[in-house]
Amino acid sequence: MKTGRDWTRTSSSLSLLAHLALFISSADAVHHMQLPPRHLVNRQNSDLPLVVTNNCDGTIYPAILTQSGTGPKQAGFRLDPGNSVPQSVSADWIGRVWGRTNCTFTDDGLVPQSSQGGSPCSSGDCGAFVQCQGAVSRNTTIYHSNTDMVQGNPPATLAEFTMSSTANQAFYDISLVDGYNLPMGIVFRPGNNTALTDIPPNLTNLICIGTSSYLQPTSASTDTTFGSNSTYPIPLEQSVTDQNVLKWCPWPLQQNPPQKPGDGVYPYPDDNIARPPFNPCYSACAKYNQDQYCCSGTYASPNKCKPSYYSLQAKKVCPDSYSFAFDDQTSTFVIPQGGGFEVVFCPSGRSSNILATFGNQIREVARTGVVSPEIGSLARNKTYIALKSDAVVVGGDPQTSLVALVVVFLVGMCLW
Repeated sequence: MKTGRDWTRTSSSLSLLAHLALFISSADAVHHMQLPPRHLVNRQNSDLPLVVTNNCDGTIYPAILTQSGTGPKQAGFRLDPGNSVPQSVSADWIGRVWGRTNCTFTDDGLVPQSSQGGSPCSSGDCGAFVQCQGAVSRNTTIYHSNTDMVQGNPPATLAEFTMSSTANQAFYDISLVDGYNLPMGIVFRPGNNTALTDIPPNLTNLICIGTSSYLQPTSASTDTTFGSNSTYPIPLEQSVTDQNVLKWCPWPLQQNPPQKPGDGVYPYPDDNIARPPFNPCYSACAKYNQDQYCCSGTYASPNKCKPSYYSLQAKKVCPDSYSFAFDDQTSTFVIPQGGGFEVVFCPSGRSSNILATFGNQIREVARTGVVSPEIGSLARNKTYIALKSDAVVVGGDPQTSLVALVVVFLVGMCLW
């Protein structure tokens, strides 16, 4: 695959194949890797469910990119509040799902002539068609088999999937590496594979809520569509406040920042400027396209590329989500292959913190294909979940974090 920037290395568009390679190359994964029982191996020509649901207050236009395998029939569509679109993909599908907001299309699925060449969607846009034609990345151009070149438009929250691998495992994640525009959750759907139905939902169903209007108090639980119940409560982040969510995105990275407060000097983070409840946020890589933010060039290694201030803030708000290119161990979900997924836009409640709570157990289930009695008991242990669920895993050390803050702040002022 030929790209404007290396598809497998840049944080602006790190593919799930690269995530997978990084994840299974860790010492722990390689040492313990073995195939799950044969009855869990899914045939490559079998179809798996891929459902997209809109719990947002308004209409969105989901977009789907197929990188490998057979994708769904619709690569883009209108989705009104409260509705779902069930589709299917091949068992070897690799792809992404994201949401486009504030879109204007004609009944024929085209851009109105009155737009005069403007983008039909304010965030997540992927061209002049309802049926999305390419990737959602400003810095990457994908060359399709027909040699057409298509570009998308961040910021956008991404759901990324690798349905199968040589280890008979599926990998998935929510990525904020290109930025954030909508709250998102992923629900594991076993489909017709009864061998996977005993996996507790609080090991598989992640949530990212970075929009204050969908954040609930710390005492709240997830909504019922995420399989949360009194038996298997999903570990939730418990420290982020409504004000934290309103202010997590630095002014220079907001899609629609205010008009030069303080004579062009952004007072973030200590400011009293009112922030809108919905304002998409670019990542530092998507906004500035610099190697130190994109983990490219001389920074293309985990030892050299550290999280930017954007990444640190994103990780606090959404602990289970990718925040920068080398955030694999605290962001990749792995499960025995053979099931499908549902992508839910705008779930209400709080962001999940599953990997900090059940990371070892998830990897054990993926390795063996079996939920042991010990794992099942731990998944029901409310005391353990309450103690572990507020542990936020953030990469980098305090000194690096401070430097990242200063750099993002100064670069934002200079570019303004």
